[in-house]
Order: sequence, then structure tokens, then C-alpha cells
Amino acid sequence: MLPLKKQVVHIHHIATHFTNALFPVAAALITLYLITDNPSFETACFYSMVFGLMAIPPTYGSGFYDWRTRFQGRRTFIFNHKIVFGIIFFILAFICVAWRFIDGGIMYSPGLNKWLYVSLVYSLTALATYLGYLGGKFI
Repeated sequence: MLPLKKQVVHIHHIATHFTNALFPVAAALITLYLITDNPSFETACFYSMVFGLMAIPPTYGSGFYDWRTRFQGRRTFIFNHKIVFGIIFFILAFICVAWRFIDGGIMYSPGLNKWLYVSLVYSLTALATYLGYLGGKFI
């Protein structure tokens, strides 16, 4: 019989994959809305961002815990970028969700606000990708 190997569950890796999946989905849904004018895609985009926003604090917290325990809190270029861009990611996600919550018709209004909002939604995918890229350097 083989000896049982201690299984280590890295919560940060699990939480990150969940969070990083929701924002590209939101970007895809907002794109589908722009192509089809089907409001259900815009609504689904909003809910994807809501769940993504709720997942950011546990993801960030578990990453901070891993950094402090597995990497002894060492300050490197990668960790510094993950800390700073993680905070930016959370702030922009909060702005997108709050903006859409306050102005439910943002996507139906003509003008600059609509396109600024869409740009922010797309920027969240870019940030999630960059943070995932940095995290992948440790795996």
C-alpha cells in the first residue's frame, strides 16, 4: 500500500481561477449586447461582474496569506505588481458594478458614458489577464 501524501489545497489558486473567469465572460457578454442589442446579455454581464467583485476580496486575501507564508512576504517586482494591480482591479470592478447599479440604463444611453463604461469592463479583463500572467510565473 502506498503511503498517503499530504494534500495541500491552495485556496488562492482556486479563488483566482473563479474570479479571473468571470471578467472575460462579462466582456464577452457586453460585446454580445453591443452586437445584438439583446438586453439579457447586458444584464448577464452585470451579474457576472457582481459575482466577480464579491470574489475579489477572498482571492486577494488568500493571495496575501500565501505571499506571507509561502514566500515569507518577500518584496519583488512580481509581488509588488500583484499587490498594486490587485488593488486597482478591485477599485475598477467596484466602480463598474456601482455605476451600473446606480444607472441601470448606462448601456442604453447615447454618448461618452456608455463607451467609458464599456472600456472599464474590457479593462477588467486586461487586468485579470495580467494578474493571472504574473501568478503563473510561480507555478
